[in-house]
Amino acid sequence: MAVLLDRDAELRELGRRLAEARASGRVIVVEGPAGIGKSTLLAAASRMATTDSATVLHARCSPLERYAAWGMARQLFQPLRGRPGWDELTIGAAGLAERALAPEAGEPAHAGDAMHAAARGLVWLASNLAERGPAVLLIDDVHWADTPSLRWLGILARSIGELRLAVLCAVRSGEPAVDPELLGELLASTTEPPMRVRPLGQVATETLVRRRLPNASGGFAHACHAVTGGNPFLLGALLTQHVADAITPNDETAARLGAFGSEQVARVLERQLARLPTGADALARAIAVLGPGAAMRHAAGLAGLEPDRAARAADALRTAGLLEDGRELTLVHPLISATLYASLPPGERALRHAAAAAVFAAERADAERVGLHLLHTEPARDATTVATLRDAARSALSRGAPQSAASYLRRALAEPAPDPAVDADVRLELGLALAAYMQPEAYDLLDQAVAVAATPAQRATIALRGARALGLAGHFETAVGLCRHGLRDAAGIPPALRARLDAELIANLSLQAPTVPEARDRLRRIAASPPPVDLWRILAAWEAACDGRPVEEARTLLASGLDALAEETDSVLGTYAKMIMIANGDLDAAREHCTALIEIARPRGWLIALAHGCFIRATALVLAGEILDAEADARLSFDIKLSLSPPAALLWSLSPLVDALVEADDLSGADEALTAAGQQGAPPAGALAGHVLLQSRARLRLAQHRAEDALADALAAGTSARERGLQHPVYASWRVEAAEALLVQGQAVRARELAREHFELSERLGTPAARGAALRVLAPTSGEPIPLLEQAVELLADSPAQLEHTRALVDLGAALRRANRRADAREPLRRALEHADRNGMLRLARRAREELRAAGVRPRRSALSGPDALTAAEHRVAELAANGHGNRAIAERLYVTQRTVETHLTHAFQKLGISSRAELAAALDGHAAAVEPALVV
Repeated sequence: MAVLLDRDAELRELGRRLAEARASGRVIVVEGPAGIGKSTLLAAASRMATTDSATVLHARCSPLERYAAWGMARQLFQPLRGRPGWDELTIGAAGLAERALAPEAGEPAHAGDAMHAAARGLVWLASNLAERGPAVLLIDDVHWADTPSLRWLGILARSIGELRLAVLCAVRSGEPAVDPELLGELLASTTEPPMRVRPLGQVATETLVRRRLPNASGGFAHACHAVTGGNPFLLGALLTQHVADAITPNDETAARLGAFGSEQVARVLERQLARLPTGADALARAIAVLGPGAAMRHAAGLAGLEPDRAARAADALRTAGLLEDGRELTLVHPLISATLYASLPPGERALRHAAAAAVFAAERADAERVGLHLLHTEPARDATTVATLRDAARSALSRGAPQSAASYLRRALAEPAPDPAVDADVRLELGLALAAYMQPEAYDLLDQAVAVAATPAQRATIALRGARALGLAGHFETAVGLCRHGLRDAAGIPPALRARLDAELIANLSLQAPTVPEARDRLRRIAASPPPVDLWRILAAWEAACDGRPVEEARTLLASGLDALAEETDSVLGTYAKMIMIANGDLDAAREHCTALIEIARPRGWLIALAHGCFIRATALVLAGEILDAEADARLSFDIKLSLSPPAALLWSLSPLVDALVEADDLSGADEALTAAGQQGAPPAGALAGHVLLQSRARLRLAQHRAEDALADALAAGTSARERGLQHPVYASWRVEAAEALLVQGQAVRARELAREHFELSERLGTPAARGAALRVLAPTSGEPIPLLEQAVELLADSPAQLEHTRALVDLGAALRRANRRADAREPLRRALEHADRNGMLRLARRAREELRAAGVRPRRSALSGPDALTAAEHRVAELAANGHGNRAIAERLYVTQRTVETHLTHAFQKLGISSRAELAAALDGHAAAVEPALVV
């Protein structure tokens, strides 16, 4: 084929990379200027991959569809929808891809979550496709890809090495991208440099010249190469001009050839169209406006041609080499389309797009199809245009493309709405769309929406929707500002709506240290005259917990507020409720509520809710001593929030992760998590979770034998807690860490003062877990530690707080051993070792072993095999597999690839000494029996 002249090196390189992708997936980039032959190389690669039995999916991005919701992803996968095997490809999490691919996708709980759900579904869809056999996603002109699709490709690229999948992209050098940052991330994910397509050499150029002009002289061929730079497209256009003009291709003509670029292409194209039958010019320009794949009836209508004349014009364009073969109409090269489009004056372009929108609207096409053309029209104060663009935005949001929705809504705002209420709603919708992908201008738009609302009720409704979206994502300060504005003219707001907005305001005020006093003052005023919705009682329960009041007060208040909370699934108040349960020592109830939220959020891809459920459950699991499960939950939440939340909100997920890693004796892992979150220094100013992180970091420093640093962190946590009046002995445990650090430094008197304060707070609270923990802390500061530790062990034995129970057992055994009661020490230490080994409390297990050796016992070694040897990730995967989940289902639940699951299971099988999945349950259940013979005296 002439077009593949001088491309042997590129074809060999493409073949090599595609072959290697069959074993380890990769992103392959073909780069070069317009017209250099990138599309031709991609077509050749497609033939190679198809011949090699790979599934090849194609997409060609275009300027018109750069705002289309998932336009590129839909091109890739649409041909597979409805075919045999599609149902198998979309099993499980891959079914979330239907949100992106199907125009009838449902309304999301939150636009940002719909975006992540759709992207996750597409990642799994591509993964399932690759599981079925080698696959290639071939994307031409990826620089014009829509933002949601480009974001998905970037996510896919991070795990592509574990798939038999190649993503082959052509990118035009020097062309501005729709989203330069996302395109840059995608291109940076390649394992090898981009393939840069070379210009044709002199010999190849001469061959092409003589195919079109057999009598061409050598000098003429050389001149053609010089003026076109060896660019195949420009060379073809130049030769077309000379053939049409019947110019003699000799050395004399060669001397008159000048530079040949885009301007000359435009002139050649105009002359070429002028020689075609009437109507061909109009049809070509109509196709340029409509974009690739235009239907004949649409192009004919836009060109003003009857169907028969349009058909003949299309045939003439094909004969002239300007139109691809096929029923759908696509110009043969983007440069031709761009040249024709640019030749239209701006006003004419806008009118043609308006006419195209009218054509699609008359056919009742989906709003997004109409909206893509309305984006290029001039504002005309048309209410129908505003309504259509809002419909297009709603459709894009429901399919997880807030960036596309924002484009439609910006254009809607440019079309002045005659109704102020509509204007406010458009600003609200645009603000929420921007907030979904964390654009800083979101708050200003939401604030404008509140300001221009037509009625107090609309103002409050807008403020509530905006505040909930921002608050749940961790933008507490901006949520507070919206609530304040929404509560203006409070007398005109329906009581139930006002109660919800008041509760949202107080909830967000309470999450920032400087505004906690205002939150408490507002709560007292509401409690004095209770509103019709009991959400305020959840906040009152939180205040009772923060004050460290007797636990029954918080329990009673929370119980009466939970019914009102049932309908508020998108509010941060749900997080408050679960945290109160933990504060009350009701760990099982907290875990049940978290699990219920996780099971709702996981299949929907509702990532913010999933992160909230996981970090709270991880907090409860740490206290329960179930460290392997806690680490897995905390890690998942942290990884999600690291990319979604501001630093102040990230601390809530970071703290249980650090705690779990410390108890798992992975101190370097805990330090790495702090570094990844940028939290080796002072926490963000005003962050409510700042003191929680400082307490966790103090525990890490104690484990690292850095007592001075631990004391500094603990005292800083105390200062922060006192500033907001926080007295709860679980959430404000800083006295414990400070006392332990002081004891290490030999400051027993000061340590006892802090331990006594903590004990008094715990006695006031009244939960067995808090009281037992306080006795354990007080014991080493007293002259008689053993009786206090015995009381602690007894109080904690039946408590869900088994981490603290295991600590008390180790401390009691150590105290007995130091009192030379070595025989008495063995029983609590043996029990501690059993508990610690079973649940991943490796740091405590190590301490128990050390004390047992000092007591004259040879304990069993740390497990190199068996359930105790499993890592947190291996443990979680093995448990799910033992419960009947397949590898794909496990991968979907844990947001990892199927190959990662297979790796964890392989390691688990080796450590458990089993060879099949059927043996997993017995191997894990036999763990309790396996730890009994732990001591040899």
